[in-house]
Amino acid sequence: MSARVNLKHEIANRLIESDLMFSRRFLEGMLADQGNAVIPAFCMNNYLSLFIYESHRTLKIIDPQRAALLAYNYESVVEKARHSVKLFDGSKAGHVGVLGEFTGIIAANRERYLNNTWFPPARVLETDLGEWRYRGRLVSTTQVASFFMGIPTIAVSDVPVIGQELSAIAETQARYVDQVTGSLPWRGSSFMAVMSFSELKSRDRRSERYFKNLFDAAFSDELTASLSAFQCSLNFLDVMVAADQNAASAETIFKLRFITLYHVLSSLTELKAEYGSNLGSASLGFLDAILSHQASATIMHPDGRGFRNTLVHYTPEERVVAQLSLSASYYGLVEVYYPAYDFPTLSQEVSEHTTRVATLLDEWAKG
Repeated sequence: MSARVNLKHEIANRLIESDLMFSRRFLEGMLADQGNAVIPAFCMNNYLSLFIYESHRTLKIIDPQRAALLAYNYESVVEKARHSVKLFDGSKAGHVGVLGEFTGIIAANRERYLNNTWFPPARVLETDLGEWRYRGRLVSTTQVASFFMGIPTIAVSDVPVIGQELSAIAETQARYVDQVTGSLPWRGSSFMAVMSFSELKSRDRRSERYFKNLFDAAFSDELTASLSAFQCSLNFLDVMVAADQNAASAETIFKLRFITLYHVLSSLTELKAEYGSNLGSASLGFLDAILSHQASATIMHPDGRGFRNTLVHYTPEERVVAQLSLSASYYGLVEVYYPAYDFPTLSQEVSEHTTRVATLLDEWAKG
């Protein structure tokens, strides 16, 4: 095996180990505080699935014998949850595919939870949407959780039932992560150790009324629910994951911010192209403030495609390997694709833009 191939594979292995050690610290934090674990599990599941699915695919190529030992259950669920990270980029049908998923989720919730009260006038008080906010910021809803979990509709705020439904999948994820990282040195705790769970609040709503006051009156319920998914993803990274100050987490947190911003920005670009002519001036103003920012241009620049692919799929492009080094910050990947930056400066810009876009989406949602 050539030195270049060795370097490619070593970088891929190190990136995989970094992500899965981040996952292990998170899962250990869940075990240590199971009473507060369900909502963070909603928020992290699609990312855990991304790490597991993509690392296993990569290991099948660079270390097939090891990959064979790491085979896991619930592959279709993990794959579906992994692809939900892409948002509107995650379907060949573009946003139509995602809207179709939310149509099914919304309809199933309404059918199950509405019009059940024996006294018809009281049915107006029934709810079909649960939401969770951390420090006032929306981090998950029952609809968004269903979308990101890759499993059937989740009950409104029924945390014990939710925990039971997710336990088998969580065990599969934990087993895979432990097999990969069990021999690696332990490096501190996750954001779970520093969260103030007293500031995690739940509320049940009736979605057909609630959605009319979110984002833009021109949006269908399905589109509003999709935008809530964008909002939840960025708020989770901005107010929960950002609390993780463990230096060992820095690379993975950067990756989560970068790829989430990329797919949110790409999805908002598609949304504007499809629905922009029907939107009010306030909505267009929010979209322009997000999409025209220089940091958005940096993240979306076509020259960075290979960088994004390496973040997601782990193995660097052959054409850049000669410029990489195991001793360089983030292996020199940032400088290859973004010559004006290094890892610390790009990481800082991406962190600040995560906060910026999350805040603008929160403000837009309020109308």
